[in-house]
Amino acid sequence: YTLRRDLMFEPEHREYLLGESGVAKDLLGDLTGYFLNPQVSPDQWEVDTYAAEIESIYSVDPAVDAGVDYNRMRPEEVEAAVWKKAIADYEEKEKIAGGDSLRAYERYIMLNIIDSQWKDHLLSIDHLKQGIGLVGYGQKDPLVEYKKQSFDMFQDMLDRIDTNTIRSLFNLEIVTKDEQEEMERLERLERQRAQKQAAGMAFTGAYEG
Repeated sequence: YTLRRDLMFEPEHREYLLGESGVAKDLLGDLTGYFLNPQVSPDQWEVDTYAAEIESIYSVDPAVDAGVDYNRMRPEEVEAAVWKKAIADYEEKEKIAGGDSLRAYERYIMLNIIDSQWKDHLLSIDHLKQGIGLVGYGQKDPLVEYKKQSFDMFQDMLDRIDTNTIRSLFNLEIVTKDEQEEMERLERLERQRAQKQAAGMAFTGAYEG
């Protein structure tokens, strides 16, 4: 509720999302530490899964776009290379769209994701309440289990909000004014073509009738 209230009344959230201690950088650190565990040898790293996650969330192919070499780089070097490319791409979008426009989009997408995830969470809590009595058969205290599971579900929801928000922002495609006008022109031509085709079919049908 605090986050949502802040989004409603504070126009600037760039630092929260993209700052040195922001959501995007923290998430990247978590992913790097999980899939490229520094406690194990590099041949045990989950490189393919890591690359797929990074491309999905940050729209960056670590090897192709960020020059990552898993055989020669430490996890923190991989993370730094990915972040450098990801934030550079985002700043380029900001130049095209304008800071104010991008700030507005950041607020809009976060509010929508928070509302959607909160609704899903409340539905899941209702299902948990309905089924929690069954744990009594397993010699567990239903109230204790409910508190534990509902807390875990809440944390999972917060993680989904962060991940979905960052994925939406970094995969945002900025359309310039010229590109927008061209798209609208093509859409008008397509509508005209469809209308002429429909009119021709109607005329043919009437003639045959």
